[in-house]
Amino acid sequence: MNGLGRLVERARATAGRAAAEARAFVRRLRTGTLRAYLRLRSATLALHLSILTYAVIIAAIALVGALQALFLRQFLFAETARSLHQELMNVPAEAWIWLASPSGSSATSGPPFRLGPLPFLAARGSLAYVDPTGQVHPIYAPHGLPVLSRETYEAMLNFGVPASAYQLASTSHGRDLVVTALIGPPDRPLGLAQVSVPTSEIDAMVARQMLLYGVVAFAVLVAALAAYRALIRRALVPLHRVVEHAQRIDAGNLDERFEVRPGMQAEVRSLAASFNGMLDRLGRAFRAERDAKERMRQFVADASHELRTPLTALSGYLEVLQKGRDFTEEEWRDALQQMHGEAKRLAGLVEQMLRLARAEDVRASWASDKREDVRLGTLVMSLDALWRGLCGPRELTYRIEGDPAVHADPDALKQVLFNLVQNAAQHTPAEGGHIVISVRGDEAEAKLAVADNGVGIPKAHQPHVFERFYRVDEARSREKGGAGLGLAICKAIVEAHGGRIECESEPGEGAVFTVTLPAARTNRRGAEEGWAWKSK
Repeated sequence: MNGLGRLVERARATAGRAAAEARAFVRRLRTGTLRAYLRLRSATLALHLSILTYAVIIAAIALVGALQALFLRQFLFAETARSLHQELMNVPAEAWIWLASPSGSSATSGPPFRLGPLPFLAARGSLAYVDPTGQVHPIYAPHGLPVLSRETYEAMLNFGVPASAYQLASTSHGRDLVVTALIGPPDRPLGLAQVSVPTSEIDAMVARQMLLYGVVAFAVLVAALAAYRALIRRALVPLHRVVEHAQRIDAGNLDERFEVRPGMQAEVRSLAASFNGMLDRLGRAFRAERDAKERMRQFVADASHELRTPLTALSGYLEVLQKGRDFTEEEWRDALQQMHGEAKRLAGLVEQMLRLARAEDVRASWASDKREDVRLGTLVMSLDALWRGLCGPRELTYRIEGDPAVHADPDALKQVLFNLVQNAAQHTPAEGGHIVISVRGDEAEAKLAVADNGVGIPKAHQPHVFERFYRVDEARSREKGGAGLGLAICKAIVEAHGGRIECESEPGEGAVFTVTLPAARTNRRGAEEGWAWKSK
């Protein structure tokens, strides 16, 4: 028993090791297959196309070969059956009956009629006579006689046998092609003549044909694939050019474009167009970033310059006060007033800088959810008291033609109008000064304009009046408290609403600032008549 137990344990251990080795082999096979698949997935496009094309061509050749073998075999079977049927029909009916009778088959003398040779009878074939009852009488069957079903024979006797009809039957030496023919008149047949021949010769002929087809197909396949490899390399040349061109592109040469030539493949042309479009977008983004950095640098420089002036003044006053000398009450009051003025100017400058920053951030300041349909004429007239206060003794006139509506942030429009009116008042003399606020519009646009008869703006300065911290007259602007940000804020707000602001001026004849905004889509009918108010 101990020996039997050890034998069982040894067998179990051997089986366990074999199972472990089998599992390890399966894991290695799976890992190797996965690695090969991943390596194939990461191969070049030319290799992918070649493998796919090879697979499709080989599958097509195999399918054509299989169909050819099937149709060729059926054709040869049908032609052989037709030939055998014709040979059977050439034998007299009496010969079949005599050959099938015991007396005929055993007679030493010849038949009572002339019987020619039977060349169609193969060495391994058979010959038989089927009487009208469906009974099969062998005539020649040294290697066996294939016998069909009685129902098949009865159907042939009743409905006839086509010339190319045949049956396949299994015998001891393989398969036989069985062909039958009616004996006697068709309406009263005397029976059936049956001959069978082995299909081995036909199968061998089909095999030789398929071998020849395979050799020719393989030669054609090799030649075609060699030509295909050359063609696929040539077809992928434009794609390689796009890749090489893309590799040469960097931030310093974003203006280069891939040339799209006539006759180029549609896919490569689409890829090149998409690539050029991407470069256009990248170029715009880089330019926008570069411009933004430049604007930020200029803004910081200008802001530092503007902030330094009041801070320097405040520092100077404080240094004088720190010296401890005796000041009269009037000197103290004058110093404090000057310091208060510089502090107010500094606060105003910071406030305008914050407004400009908010104006350029459309999403944070004047987002779409804050916009509504605003009637410009109604908005202007609702702040009449504010405009009077800004204009002071200057004459103020309204010219409102209709009441066009725009889709905008009302607070933003108030800021624009406030800056324009304030700018007009600062550059228009109190005596004889005249400021005009006008509103007009049509179905597409609405216009808001502020005109004055002040000193005007020289032609050389007009292109720069909307830049930050830009002043036409540096000294006079500082005296009036201007920081050069009001018009920049107006431009930022107007452009954020999809509009534009323009300046028209002649030196000594005043200036006209015109804001043009898109009309509201749901613009209701404005007032048919205009207004004209005048206030002094």
